[in-house]
Order: sequence, then C-alpha cells, then structure tokens
Amino acid sequence: MKLLSILMAAVAASLLPLAAPAQERPVAIEEQSVTQAPAFYRVMLGDFKVTVLNDGTTAVPFGDLLHGADRAKLSEMFRRAGEPIDRETSINSYLIDTGDRRILIEAGAGRLFGDCCGRLPATLRAAGYGPEVIDAVLLTHVHGDHSGGLTLDGRRVFPNADIYLAKSELDYWLSDAAKARAKASHQKMFEEGRAALTPYQAAGRLRTFTAPTTLFPGIRAIAAPGHTPGHSFYEIESRGQRMRVIGDIIHVAEIQLRRPDITIDFDADEKLAAKTRAATLGELASTHELIAGPHISFPGLGHMVHSGAGYAWMPIPYSTAVRQVGQ
Repeated sequence: MKLLSILMAAVAASLLPLAAPAQERPVAIEEQSVTQAPAFYRVMLGDFKVTVLNDGTTAVPFGDLLHGADRAKLSEMFRRAGEPIDRETSINSYLIDTGDRRILIEAGAGRLFGDCCGRLPATLRAAGYGPEVIDAVLLTHVHGDHSGGLTLDGRRVFPNADIYLAKSELDYWLSDAAKARAKASHQKMFEEGRAALTPYQAAGRLRTFTAPTTLFPGIRAIAAPGHTPGHSFYEIESRGQRMRVIGDIIHVAEIQLRRPDITIDFDADEKLAAKTRAATLGELASTHELIAGPHISFPGLGHMVHSGAGYAWMPIPYSTAVRQVGQ
C-alpha cells in the first residue's frame, strides 16, 4: 500500500506543468514597442490620389502661446474638450498624385523639434513613394514645422523637387529688416527658414508666385495673410471635387473654432490672422468643401460646420478602403 501511494504521488508530480525558463516567457506588454506605425492615409479626390503623411506629433504649450483669453478660461475650454491645455499637435503633409506629377504640400519639421518628428521621408517610403520622386513641394509658409523637413544636414531631402511659395513669403524671410522688426520669439524662425530654403535656392529650385494663381492643372494658390505675410492656402480640384489645404489658419480646433478671435504667438500679424480665420471659417462652413488641416489631429481631413456662434470640425469617417471624397 505504501509503495502504491509513492508511485501515485510520483505520477501526479510528473503531470504538473513545468515552469517555463525565464528566457521563454512571453514579452511583457510594457516591454513591447510603444511607438506607432508610419502614419499615412489615402483618399481619392476625383482622379487625384491624396495621401496624408504624418511627420510626427509634438507637445505645444498652448496656455503660454494663445492670446485673447486668460489661462483659466483656456483651461476650462480645453477641459470641456477632454484635453489638457498643453496637448500634442499633429504635423501633417499632403501628397497629391495627379498621375502626371507627385506634389507634396508641406515638408514637416525635420529634426528641428527632436525625436518626435522628422518621420516624413520614412512615411513616404512606407506609402510607396520616395523623396526622390517628388516633383514639387508647396509651402503654405516657411515656419519650421512646415519647411524644416526640406533639408537634412544642409542637403536637399527632395533632390528633384522645385519648392513653391508666395513671393511675399520668401521676401519676408530673407529680409534682414523684417527680421529686426519681428517679435523676439520669432528671431530663430528666420534662421531656420533660411537654412531650409538656401540649398534649393542655390540649386535654382525655388519658385515663387503671387496668389491667386494656378500652379498646376487642378492646383491653385490662394492668399491667406496674417499668420505670415505670404501665408497661402492650396485648393485642389479634380472632376468637380475640391479640397483646401488651410495651413496654419487653425492651430487648436477646440479653441479657435469656437473663438476665431483667439490668436497664437506664432502669428506675425495677430489682428490680420484673426480676420483671415473668421472669413475663411465662414466660407468653408458654407461651401462644405473638404478641408486638409496640417495641425488638425491626423489625418486632418474633414468639413467645417456652423455651431452656435462659432464653428465645429467634422472629420470624415475612417475607411479601410481608399474611398472617393469631396463635396
């Protein structure tokens, strides 16, 4: 009997699961990568294929930068939107593949903001393009989060592209007199902008325009001054479908749509920037054309609607298909 008990205990012990060696344990969730995959999103606008490309996101101290309401009021407005006052913002670019040309609108921040950003070239490749196939880069303006990605270590990131911007924009950033008159907080912007543009200027790749004007079939520049002197919108149209890239008319949708009068320190002319924003939001809420917002949460595609005394943002529905969008 005693021998039988010993044998049964031995058999039972042999059936117990063995502890896995430490090296065979599954990787804990906290040890896995916490970065996002390359962020791109495609839609069709008529015959044009539009690919939204995210260069990264960066935290912005909106509580210190927004003008027109005190910090307590701003905090309450952010709280109602469910966000902290100093939240992250997207840096989006828009690639328009017309079939004949590949036109990129905005070049991202490059290395200017550190490791948060500068992902545009890798995201382009993940989307099936390389920087070398870009035919033109259209800048809404020259601030670093829109032009910093043009160069890397002084070299052109888009070696076969012409860079387009308003003549008044180029004149402003190259002017020492304008730099001397600018806000103290804007002085570094002049250095960054010149560094981004110089390699293209040396290569004869800078192209300027005076808006309104058609740059390519289906792509038109529209003057929208205030944020910078030559700040421009780009209206894309194919087969009656329209999309407007609005540059920095909106930095923080949950505040500036309800209160278009609230400006940001980045504005060169805050009074004119507020006037341009109010007029543009009213127009877009009436036309309902598709809007592309470089600083609206990725992919930054949606429509403007009236909401009370202000406006509200209506993002387009996410789709796993590359669907047709527009009016």
